[in-house]
Amino acid sequence: MAKKSLGRGLDDISDIFLSTRKDKEMLNGFSSKKLRDATCEFCAHIINDSNNASKCKIFTFKNEKYGVRYMDTISLTSGSYCEYFEPVFQEKADNSFLAKETSADNNKIKCDIEENVIVRRNITYPNTPEAQQDILKSFSKHLEENYSVKSIELKKTNRISQPGMKKCTEERVTIFINGEVKCP
Repeated sequence: MAKKSLGRGLDDISDIFLSTRKDKEMLNGFSSKKLRDATCEFCAHIINDSNNASKCKIFTFKNEKYGVRYMDTISLTSGSYCEYFEPVFQEKADNSFLAKETSADNNKIKCDIEENVIVRRNITYPNTPEAQQDILKSFSKHLEENYSVKSIELKKTNRISQPGMKKCTEERVTIFINGEVKCP
């Protein structure tokens, strides 16, 4: 089994993080001083492999081109010190799609904002003899909390078993309000 190398010795690491020298330089793609607050999570060079390990395109696939050491995976906190950091969403991106000013008063844009938030909740009960009673209690509780009924699905199963003949009849009934339920 091959022994893994960290790539840097204790002296190099100490010099980067502990030294008080003002003339610290970039060491293999990383600065000793924090360059930005953004981390690798916001860098365009970060990808995840099939095991969800974070990899940097520069340090993993293009390390020879950029003259940096090879790193199989990367810590997502390294972006603050990385020379090759490239934000995914640049603040100074192409502004050609921005709308032109339409009024002299830039501070007051007249518009109405409607925000819709949809929360879905699935409530399941174990298949026990009390399950139907538990469902009815939950249903009543939700009605008391001002939830409205949009649809109800009912299922009825009849099994007839006689010697030489088995018959299973399943009946499904869906009761629903045609159209959307309006918010009060």
